[in-house]
Amino acid sequence: MKFSLPRHFVCSAILCLNLPLFVQAADTQFSEKQNENDMEALRRWLNDKRMVTLRELGGDLSLSGEARVEFQDINQTNNGIKQRGSQAATDKPALAWDVEVNLMLDYRTDFTWSAVKIEFDNDMGVRSGMVNKIKLEKAYLGGRFISGDTFTWDGEVGRRNLSNVYDSKIEFGPLFDGLLFRFSKAFESIGDFYFNPSVFLVDDKTNHYGLVGELGMLRIGNIGLGAKYSVIDWKKHFPNPLKNQRYNFVVQQFLLLYQFNPAWIGKRLVKFYAAGLSNLIAKDLLLPERYPVEGERDVVMKDGKVVIPKESPSYVPNKSLGKQNWGWYAGMAIGQVKKQGDFAMEIDYQWVQAQAVPEFDTNGIGRGNAADVGLMTTKMDGGGDYNIVPDATGNGNYKGFEIDVLYAFTNNLTIEENFKWTTTLDKRIGPDIHYKAFEVEFIYAF
Repeated sequence: MKFSLPRHFVCSAILCLNLPLFVQAADTQFSEKQNENDMEALRRWLNDKRMVTLRELGGDLSLSGEARVEFQDINQTNNGIKQRGSQAATDKPALAWDVEVNLMLDYRTDFTWSAVKIEFDNDMGVRSGMVNKIKLEKAYLGGRFISGDTFTWDGEVGRRNLSNVYDSKIEFGPLFDGLLFRFSKAFESIGDFYFNPSVFLVDDKTNHYGLVGELGMLRIGNIGLGAKYSVIDWKKHFPNPLKNQRYNFVVQQFLLLYQFNPAWIGKRLVKFYAAGLSNLIAKDLLLPERYPVEGERDVVMKDGKVVIPKESPSYVPNKSLGKQNWGWYAGMAIGQVKKQGDFAMEIDYQWVQAQAVPEFDTNGIGRGNAADVGLMTTKMDGGGDYNIVPDATGNGNYKGFEIDVLYAFTNNLTIEENFKWTTTLDKRIGPDIHYKAFEVEFIYAF
């Protein structure tokens, strides 16, 4: 897919137009007596609250937000077959428009704090548009147990994204609902150490919990060198072999980074980083090359899977595709956006095998995957039938790069442009996917 300057210039200009707001109201009727009682109770509550000021509570309250308008131009082909747009294999659009609002509320005292973020992210369009997609992206509270000169111990509980706490370009994509501890220790001539262990809920219906921790050292030797090591454990045994393999992941990552502020580019922040990760408990990826022919007598069910006896003429052996459990990335970033005229740019390259990270935990470029097909199952969420080799997709098994650029027109208005490209890493697994995406987004922060 080619991107022409006029086309994206026109799209950016369209995004500058004002967006109408639609407000819906609903009336609820009460009996006259009940309404009087409710109003009286409300008056008493308001009068009581007015007597307690924020100054008396002794904390700092901040309210902030963002309004975003986004345009995406996406192209994906599976074995040369178009996956998005008109006359494509799926109903996903090739040109997509989104509008988003984020509201953030933070409150902090000397030793306690809380944070809330609510996201309204909806598709645009008279017919394709939505008005009801609301997400509680962040809601947690925390406190400081130990506050020393060089050592601190904090605890936090609630919701946020894993990527808000742990550092990776490939993993830590989903929500983190759990308990987090933060330990930090500073050494004047050595560096700053930290350890962030946590436990989080995966599924309360199956009593499934995960464990994750990150150990890091920053400012090593009083220079910009840093190192981070993390491990996340998704493992839980299930009777269903497909579900059991879906969570058969204990992923470790080692990250090195170096940042400095060279004078020859105006002392802008420059950062280089590289990381490698692997799934420590990965087993060989075993998939049949075809489904059994419908009506075969020798097909039997065992442990929820279709099994064909080896002595049957219709026997389909599983193909071993190796562990497929490695991934790595490297990149560089320059600049920070804080005020009018600032710019920032980042570019990174990613190489991810099929079983390096769980398909629900990916935080990387990905493959597009418009049909939402999983690696082991026909559905990305783990549902459906088991997959065969030609259809196995998921979010891994790719290599590619990403470029991200930000520029601040004013102290509030920023434009972000992003381009990503990936192709299939191991063509023995699933369809040969080529994925490209261009995105331009206007962000107004207040």
